[in-house]
Amino acid sequence: MSRIRADRIVDRVATGAPLFPNGAVVTGVATATTFDGNATTATTATTATTATTATTATNAQGLTGTPDITIGNLVGVAATFTGILTYEDVTNIDSIGIITARSGVNLNGLLREEINITAGKLSENLNINLDNGMVHGFGNLGTTAENATAIPNIMSSVGINTQMSTGDAIAVTIITTAAAAGYSTCITIDGIYNDVKWSGGSDPSTGGSSGNDVYALQIIKTGSEAYTVLGALNNFA
Repeated sequence: MSRIRADRIVDRVATGAPLFPNGAVVTGVATATTFDGNATTATTATTATTATTATTATNAQGLTGTPDITIGNLVGVAATFTGILTYEDVTNIDSIGIITARSGVNLNGLLREEINITAGKLSENLNINLDNGMVHGFGNLGTTAENATAIPNIMSSVGINTQMSTGDAIAVTIITTAAAAGYSTCITIDGIYNDVKWSGGSDPSTGGSSGNDVYALQIIKTGSEAYTVLGALNNFA
């Protein structure tokens, strides 16, 4: 086997790179400041700005490409996705706000939901922010009774009209400390008036005499800023 020792190899006129028409075999690590051409296999790549073909990369940073890049596992402290995120199989989802599912959701075990409790009366805290959950209680559920009629405003940080698509439905529960003078006959959604179709066919005309009044609202989006709202008011004492 012949061996060439040289600090620099150039072409014959010393103005360019030499040619290897039959290829070159490197048995060790090859290091280059730039790379031009196809790379069919890269066993270790710490930085890649352009790769036309890469079938294997065990350590990659800053990779983008077309077609899509497929990976086995993605582990990170935080991740931001700008498009639609599709899950094939998920164990746990921790979400703030409304979750929209394209098809049925199967739940095994206990289904629980936190209630957002406000010390003040509904008539003094009209905004029902669904970012804080779908169940809202007022008057500490027993210590501060309602004394006036109220028109609660169903809203969220980005807007219910933005979060819901036509044909979507959500269920909102409002619990107040009952008093005859405190009741609601309608609601607003994102600050826009919306009538309620009440169970029994008539608007409430009084609150309960004691205990808690519970408003169960089913909100169905029928168009842009258009909703059908079905409501029921029940007293529990």
